[in-house]
Amino acid sequence: MFPQENHSNGYQQGPGVGYSHRERVRRGTRRSRASTSSVRVYDQHQPQHRPPCTDFDVAYFHSYAHLGIHQEMIKDRVRTETYRDAIMQHQSSIAGKVVVDVGCGTGILSIFCAQAGAKRVYAIDASDIALQANEVVKANNLSDVIVVLHGRVEDVEIDEEVDVIISEWMGYMLLYESMLGSVINARDRWLKPGGLILPSSATLYMAPVTHTDRYSDSVDFWRNVYGIDSEFSTW
Repeated sequence: MFPQENHSNGYQQGPGVGYSHRERVRRGTRRSRASTSSVRVYDQHQPQHRPPCTDFDVAYFHSYAHLGIHQEMIKDRVRTETYRDAIMQHQSSIAGKVVVDVGCGTGILSIFCAQAGAKRVYAIDASDIALQANEVVKANNLSDVIVVLHGRVEDVEIDEEVDVIISEWMGYMLLYESMLGSVINARDRWLKPGGLILPSSATLYMAPVTHTDRYSDSVDFWRNVYGIDSEFSTW
């Protein structure tokens, strides 16, 4: 899953971002009233060439706005320590470089990258957890290294190419959260040719199983609901 030193990122050259920092500020970034820090907030009313923010997207982002789900993930020591170990194993590719953290959550991976010596880290999250991430960054005296961007990857602007993309994009059954598209979007917009993506590959193993009790409880149940055939409900 995490690449070796000779890595390939599937890079495809795309059009440059094209906006300076001053132009980007004029184009609609604003400070959140919830914080006096430098977190940048991006409006989701994006130009037509960008994918629309759907009701599903809004609900998805909202589900990650609270600390509880992030606490659950961070407490998974195998998950969290594997990311930290991978970052430190690739320290030579991170130290002095520019990093993008796609879906930064509370900012823990961004902070690991800063600890590995990153010159600058763009921590991106469309959920309101980005406001908490910015407070964590300030509390750890890393505001001069980590820039928190509150918005979708598809909407935010970064006016430089990056050397590394890191993201915890995997969901149930690997692809459930459909976040891989955002990682690819970040790759095509900002990653330098030959840049590093962590993780850069994954393997999904699948096997057919039979669970007769579960099938009976979930499917056969509808064939006789108090004498009523409701089997069509399983279609």
